[in-house]
Amino acid sequence: MTATVKPKHLRLQAELQTRLESDVSVVCTGVDGDLGSLWPEEKKAIRGAVVRRQREFAAGRAAAREAMAQIGWPAEAIPSSPDRSPVWPAGMVGSIAHNGHVCVAIAGRRDQAHAIGIDIEEDISLSTDLWVTICTPNELAIIATLPRSERGRWVTRLFCAKEAFYKWQYPQTERMLDFCDVEITLSRTSFNVLPAVFEDSPLLLCERKGRWLTSNGLILAWLIGRPVSQMRGE
Repeated sequence: MTATVKPKHLRLQAELQTRLESDVSVVCTGVDGDLGSLWPEEKKAIRGAVVRRQREFAAGRAAAREAMAQIGWPAEAIPSSPDRSPVWPAGMVGSIAHNGHVCVAIAGRRDQAHAIGIDIEEDISLSTDLWVTICTPNELAIIATLPRSERGRWVTRLFCAKEAFYKWQYPQTERMLDFCDVEITLSRTSFNVLPAVFEDSPLLLCERKGRWLTSNGLILAWLIGRPVSQMRGE
């Protein structure tokens, strides 16, 4: 491993692995990656980036390779496409996320997991001026029924789930989405994704519910699985 791994990272990794499907692997580390661990094809993506971004990038690639190794996949480069999304080896799928302190990578074989998306955020309230850019009118109506002290953090949960969904669908569709293109319904440990009622173009949906958890001041949300359909808003 080429980034710091503390007990809190190992605890989060174990917590996530118990909630993930058995055919995928997860690795959690710090974000202080070793730039020397990057493959030549990967370095192109961070040429000119600030050092902090370079180290985060290196931590993500190292964690992804470790996750691949845990399911028996040999070490390979994970370069970036022109849109900066990871290009996984043929036959492999995965997703990488990090915040200022933690890096998370999930990897699985394409014939078993098909597609993966994960996001990680600080479990804090988002500023009210951002809510309308993240939430649909229906989501805002639900948020308005919550105690005031919980509303901002609930928006963060919706944001995290939408980011995970975007990472799941984009490698399959190459379609850019706005936050208000989808609506999220959160339950205690899972979430559903549906087209927003005013959305008029096809939306790829996962055959399985998304999952989410809070742990040690963090929110994580992820989707793993095949698409079940393309749906349109009513």
